[in-house]
Amino acid sequence: MTKVEQRSGPAPSPAPGPSADARPPRRTHGLRARIERFDAALAETHPATFRRRSAALWMLLPTAVVLVVFLYVPMARTFELSLYRTAIFGQQRLFVGLENFARVFTSPESLDAVVRTAIISTLVIGGSIGIALLLAALMNQRIGGTRIYRLLLVWPLALSTAISGVVFRVMFDPNVGLINSWLEPLGIQPEWFRDPTLAQGILVMALIWNRVGFNLIFYTAAYQNLPRETLEAALVDGATPWQRFWRVTFPLLSPITLFLLVTSTIFAFFDAFAIAAIFDGGPLNATSLLIYEIYENAFVFDARGLAAAQSLLLFLAVGALTVLQLRQGRKRVVYQ
Repeated sequence: MTKVEQRSGPAPSPAPGPSADARPPRRTHGLRARIERFDAALAETHPATFRRRSAALWMLLPTAVVLVVFLYVPMARTFELSLYRTAIFGQQRLFVGLENFARVFTSPESLDAVVRTAIISTLVIGGSIGIALLLAALMNQRIGGTRIYRLLLVWPLALSTAISGVVFRVMFDPNVGLINSWLEPLGIQPEWFRDPTLAQGILVMALIWNRVGFNLIFYTAAYQNLPRETLEAALVDGATPWQRFWRVTFPLLSPITLFLLVTSTIFAFFDAFAIAAIFDGGPLNATSLLIYEIYENAFVFDARGLAAAQSLLLFLAVGALTVLQLRQGRKRVVYQ
């Protein structure tokens, strides 16, 4: 071994330093940083359950009180009232058991009201959803004045159902109505509120007109959030506009359609009362929906026990229909 090698010895190892592949940790700022700090704090203070059950009960207490006072107690009182035959504004009562429920299923007037309500509600639900979907598809096109059209179409939503009924009642009035003044040069003067079919048509139009704005808002928002790459892929594949709508667009809108189907069903069965009351149920009970018949039995004919039975059955029927819609709709809903 040479003297040079003895003096030098083994070669010293290089001092540790940052490697070429090593990168400094990335710093997050703004909202992302706050979210990460919140997640870290949440992970440290977990468990997911309350340490004391009393804290959870105290937090649930306000909701429980509201449900008991405004839902469960009225339902119990309504069921109790349905077991009696009442008179003099409910001051005198006679226990009759389930007789009121039997009258609902055997009375020709009640059965006619059920069938009439089912037909009118189906027309209102289908018409309001179909027209809103069509208008949303048209407003999604590149045309001028879209914001103005959207404002005009949504405007009826600002009116209550009672005001909508008054508007249509005045429009079709045989003496001072706008529609008859337009038809007068043609020699046509229909008696809108004396013909049962015409009166039902006006009721359906008033309900649809009042509901379309609500459905249109949701369909417009859903259209604006559709994945463009999916629509462009269908266009590249050569799909026609009709095929793109039914096989691509409409399935992507199915979650909103299911939501609107449920809310429009509730509207057609319950909120239609305000418009039906404007028509006074006539002519020949053509516009007397089940919800309006409940009002008449309770406050006009003083048959509050029968009205209570009808209201419970209507509530159960709409609840069952809603559950059926949700169960069947979820099988056909397409989530992105």
